[in-house]
Amino acid sequence: MAFEHINASTLTVTSILHQVDKNARPQTPITIYNGHSASIFIGDSTITTSGATIGRTLATGTSQTFYASAGDIIYAISAAASAAGAIVLTYSA
Repeated sequence: MAFEHINASTLTVTSILHQVDKNARPQTPITIYNGHSASIFIGDSTITTSGATIGRTLATGTSQTFYASAGDIIYAISAAASAAGAIVLTYSA
């Protein structure tokens, strides 16, 4: 296994942040760090920045670890301007 990192971008519309490899081990821990100047929200394809479909909030300068299964798709949306490469995902592949 190797330790991996990805610098990802997020937009002001719901977009795919990362798709877990179909050969990944079950319950792969993925840490997402928000280096953007605004909060981002993590969730499924229906997430928004407010209301009943609000995703998991990641404030600026914070991180959260999620457990993903093989083939899972992680979506994100930004509360403000787009963030090119400001989101960092780290995991063991």
